[in-house]
Amino acid sequence: MNNSKTIRLKTNGFTLVEMMITVSILGILASIAVPNMMDLLKDAKLSSQSDLLITSLSNARLEAIKQKKDIQFCPVSNANTATACSTNAIDWSNGWIIIESGTNTILQRVVVQKNITINSGTGSPTLVTFNSTHGSATPAINFSACIKDRKQQNITVSLSGHVSKSISSTICS
Repeated sequence: MNNSKTIRLKTNGFTLVEMMITVSILGILASIAVPNMMDLLKDAKLSSQSDLLITSLSNARLEAIKQKKDIQFCPVSNANTATACSTNAIDWSNGWIIIESGTNTILQRVVVQKNITINSGTGSPTLVTFNSTHGSATPAINFSACIKDRKQQNITVSLSGHVSKSISSTICS
């Protein structure tokens, strides 16, 4: 009979092979998840900017009602320093200001995030004027917000001053 006792050593941790398999699986999962996460972040960035446009338009409308004055919402070439509306009427990608009509009193400045384009359609008004009585004094205007390879978001201001948003099936280029 063999009276020797078997001694088992209790080992903690992973072997090198187990660790390599785990890292490989994590790498495969990350390569699948990262592109989808980037698309999700682009969509969130675009939605955030289009929601900011809607908020600014609503603020301009409310300010017109509150002050009982015409309030203008217009594009600018540099939202941080502009004192007047831009002459490039359809490109809102540099930002916008809310200004009291007939004065240089700026009520709000908004800068657009990088890689986002915001345009109003060709033939659209160069600015949106809200008055205290019936909403928008300018014809209806449509804005489109885009990030490359994502669905276009459309913002519409009706003649009554109502602002609405929809997501188009058009993919931005």
